[in-house]
Amino acid sequence: MTVRIGIDFDNTLVGYDALFALLARERGWLRAGAAASKAGVKRALVKADGHDLRWQRLQADAYGHRILEARAFPGALEFIGRAERAGHEVFVVSHKSERSHLDPSVRLRDWARRWLKHGAPGLPPGRVLFASTRAEKVRLIDRLALDVFIDDLPEVLSHPGFPKRTGKILFDPALSWKGVARRVEILATIGADAVAAIEDALGRRCMKAAAIRSSGNNRLFRIELQGGRAVLLKRYLVDKRDGRPRARTEFEGLALLWKAGLREIPEPIRLDREGRFGVYSWLDGKPLKRAAPTDAHVRQAAAFLRRLRAVPARKWTAPAADARASLSDYAAHLRRRLARVRAGAKALGDARARRFVENEVTPAAEAVIARLSRDAGKSFTSPLPSSERLLSPSDFGLHNAILAPNGKVRFIDFEYFGWDDPAKLVADFFHHAGQRPLSAAQRELFLREFGRGWKNAPAFRRRLGLVLEPIALEWILIILNVLSPETLERRRFADPSLDPKRLVARRLRAARLRLQRIPSC
Repeated sequence: MTVRIGIDFDNTLVGYDALFALLARERGWLRAGAAASKAGVKRALVKADGHDLRWQRLQADAYGHRILEARAFPGALEFIGRAERAGHEVFVVSHKSERSHLDPSVRLRDWARRWLKHGAPGLPPGRVLFASTRAEKVRLIDRLALDVFIDDLPEVLSHPGFPKRTGKILFDPALSWKGVARRVEILATIGADAVAAIEDALGRRCMKAAAIRSSGNNRLFRIELQGGRAVLLKRYLVDKRDGRPRARTEFEGLALLWKAGLREIPEPIRLDREGRFGVYSWLDGKPLKRAAPTDAHVRQAAAFLRRLRAVPARKWTAPAADARASLSDYAAHLRRRLARVRAGAKALGDARARRFVENEVTPAAEAVIARLSRDAGKSFTSPLPSSERLLSPSDFGLHNAILAPNGKVRFIDFEYFGWDDPAKLVADFFHHAGQRPLSAAQRELFLREFGRGWKNAPAFRRRLGLVLEPIALEWILIILNVLSPETLERRRFADPSLDPKRLVARRLRAARLRLQRIPSC
């Protein structure tokens, strides 16, 4: 992520302690060793004189013709150089008068520009800006849309007009520019908006940020806070073509479940108002995505869905993503997905992919739809009663689960959450491409555990029998989504290092194997 970095000039980029002490000794105003810092020199002179005239004289010299003898704080120029080479933009924004109050012949800004030309020659002149007042300086920071600003004065960073989107770094020589670099690296990794949200919500500073490799649509980061606690930052792909409020759906869905006492999920901490990111508790453990399912995993998945049935959710009205209200909806979704895959294969220009979709997948989909319509009979278009619906994570399964050190399974990814047909939820769980398949015995174990104590279990089992094959075919079409340029764009958002050709080839192989398992296809 490219970062726009603002740096204050005096006492942040440039240090004056040694220069002020030298000037005071040269004039014979202070003996050697009487004061070693700028602040110490000022205190000594004002205390001796009862006024600050001699101090103003030293300022005119130090900020004027003697400024070239001042030195940057250790590591400051190296920081600017590394930032520029990394593609970031660095600006110097300083509250500095045009001329010295004591000696108007001294043009302070001109001397500062000379120092920068000498000390930081790689910084473009257009990125050096001066303000006559603190308020004007804050307005410049806002106008430049800086992601972070580094200043030694708390009064600047706490100014009421300081932009909320800009991260703040209070510089202190004890922090050092190495510490500043670490702070900016975090801002560059996750964004100043996310840093501000996390620190405001939890009252702790972000100390480390690391990206987590994702094969989905979003970017994930593990954030380590001061004191050792970790949280998850999830940056959502905001796509106007989608139209679904993924961030708000996930955050509010988790909040509903958390309030109901479910603890097999991340705790929602903070949601960005614009839906760009959410902050959640970090779940320790190992992902189950590639692990072979055990009976214990299956039982815990069924128990979690059973608990969903008991969640009081009268105020939740939204359906899950791609929810099904009737059996005919399964056929309609198959047709829509098939149309997208056929269009994607054509747009991709891959002859092998296009032949597979047209000659094998399309006839299979038509056959599956015909069998569903025949077997459903009069119930094909009948709506599912609301009493038989279930709050569904939608994208549910062990592919979205974490195995905690104590053996408990935790479930993640609720951005498609809402009301749905439980038959679709379970059929998706059985056929999901992101997890290892369940054995026949494990499927039956899940169904027994899931249906325990549920009066609608018999009707659910009948409906499940009708939709298992359509969902199996739908997962083949989901696997082939990568033939769409839009889907490839989403994948590249989540993983910028993605190799599209390898991904498409891998998905074609997986789709062909699955198609062979569907009877009569």
